[in-house]
Amino acid sequence: MIKNLKQTIAQEARLEDVVQKYAELHRGSKSGKTLMCSCPFHKDDEKSFKIKVTDQIYECDVCKEAGDVVRLTQLLVGCNEGEALRLLVDWFHIPIDENGLECLARKSKRKKEKEKSMFTAKHREKEFNMLLNSFTSNSCSSPLLAYAHQYLELGVAADILPDTYEQISGCKLFPVRDDSGSLQGFLKYVPEEKEEEEGFCIPADLRETNLLGLYQAIEAIKRCGFAYLVWNSKDLMIMHAAGFTNTVACCGPELTYRHIESLLKQTNQVVFMYPDEISKQVRATKAAARLSHLSITPYRFPLPRKGLSSLYYKMEPARFEYFIRQSTRLNYLDAVNVRLIARLEEITKQLASVQVLEEKLQLRSELIQVRNKIDKLTGLLDRNWDYLYRYFG
Repeated sequence: MIKNLKQTIAQEARLEDVVQKYAELHRGSKSGKTLMCSCPFHKDDEKSFKIKVTDQIYECDVCKEAGDVVRLTQLLVGCNEGEALRLLVDWFHIPIDENGLECLARKSKRKKEKEKSMFTAKHREKEFNMLLNSFTSNSCSSPLLAYAHQYLELGVAADILPDTYEQISGCKLFPVRDDSGSLQGFLKYVPEEKEEEEGFCIPADLRETNLLGLYQAIEAIKRCGFAYLVWNSKDLMIMHAAGFTNTVACCGPELTYRHIESLLKQTNQVVFMYPDEISKQVRATKAAARLSHLSITPYRFPLPRKGLSSLYYKMEPARFEYFIRQSTRLNYLDAVNVRLIARLEEITKQLASVQVLEEKLQLRSELIQVRNKIDKLTGLLDRNWDYLYRYFG
């Protein structure tokens, strides 16, 4: 419908009549099939603008601008396609379906808004990349942490920046990328010795929409089959320094559905690590509920009150790595044990209501098997957790 509408208007509106509103036309051939004038798009004394009357198209021999009557109207008036068609309808009194014209105008408006949005996003990313290029490397005494700094692109912003970025001048910053590597903004790094939450970020909603370290972790997540989720950039640095490059950080007050959707593209197994505080436990419970709701299997990993940094600096790197690997394995087995206990309760309820003897025998057989698994697993977990915490204090 829209295509036919454009064709109808283009056929009825004469190109030469539109050009005459802006320039004086002259014959370019004896037959009059070609008309010419000075090009309206540049300084032109040679009448290089040619109109082919039969084909209703134009072309400039110098600047090579070419097109039809609709294209010319857009350029001369400075409007979009829908507005140009509306002008041509009014100029030439073309009988047209108003509904179709409104539909075309809406489509042109959406296209214009999309182009504007794309331009804004491209402009913003260009600015972000210029800002990133001004970074200087962050000095660090530990070689492992220095590697993590480099891997996660942590750097120091220039002291003199445009007014828009004045708040981050001279600050340590993490560039935050989406899963395709496109630069989305910057998060201010809070040093290990400070207890405060994550700092200032650009843009303001960055922490609600993006996971820090996701782009760098994608390959490791796919290789390992799961992701570690930590709550701040300090713990992210520690995990990457220890070689756990399948770690991402939430860096915000809540794990949002946007975060989870990003994770779900990479894996459906998440080990989320949180300090052993009431507020953090509540946050972890909410996160677990959201992960489960979107078919991601969550495994909890409680940490000391001060988080991973207190463990890392207390242990040698090799001991820390062993502790995390063993704790991950035991937390996974804990989750399996919880599921077995839930199944045991379910079987017990079914036994109370089943009347058929064969079904009862099957359920009792399964009940014995589940109990045996729980007993073995509980014993294994108790021994290993006891050893782990005695050995590592």
